Amino acid sequence: MGSVIAFTNQKGGVGKTTTTVNIAAALKIKGKKPLLIDFDSQGNASASMGFLIEGEGKTVKDMLKEDRNPGGYIINAESSDLIPSNNALKDIEDYLINRKKLDTLKKAIEPLKNDYDYILIDCPPSINVFTKNALSAADEIVIPVDLGYFSLVGMKQLLEDINHITDHLNPHLTIKGIIACKYDKRTTLSAQVLEILKHNFEGQVFDTTIKVSIDVVRSQIAQKDIFRFNSRCAAAQNYMELAEEIING
Repeated sequence: MGSVIAFTNQKGGVGKTTTTVNIAAALKIKGKKPLLIDFDSQGNASASMGFLIEGEGKTVKDMLKEDRNPGGYIINAESSDLIPSNNALKDIEDYLINRKKLDTLKKAIEPLKNDYDYILIDCPPSINVFTKNALSAADEIVIPVDLGYFSLVGMKQLLEDINHITDHLNPHLTIKGIIACKYDKRTTLSAQVLEILKHNFEGQVFDTTIKVSIDVVRSQIAQKDIFRFNSRCAAAQNYMELAEEIING
């Protein structure tokens, strides 16, 4: 049965979506069968993979609202299988809140767990009803953080929210690891914040760091994962090393 991993951080711009997309691609390259669920109304993960779903196209919103076979919403993309999202996801926010539906995603993807080695969920940059659904469905969490002061401040609130989920919704949820993104070896700040991160969260920080790379930005513009864009670049090596840690950890 496949492992369900939620990639989450309530702070935007930390590299969460980029990490989710590229780890899905790395897992596929390594012979695993991944499914990426874009659970953010911005649809950035879908767009990064070349799927900009407009209008009433089949998205994760329809899968949840219509309660139909989830296999009908899967796109077989080159990087990874994908259940896409777009701005229409916001339309069911009140539906989920009013009915206190925090296990809707968990129930929806249950039939898929035997079909995939990994189901990766790209969460929105906030602890809202969608993120709570994702954490209720997940076995593990990966927390991408950028190496800035405010990321450290936000970690306390994030961990409190995760503890609330484990106490009330998903007692089996664990933190797979914290991944330091946008590491810049040219600055002392990156090294200092990484040291603090490892000290404060001993044993929970991945050995791999995702270094600052213009190739990552260019791959997003090209709507390709980093491996299809430039498999020889340093960022591709970073993501492959992280994928290995996720598999072996």
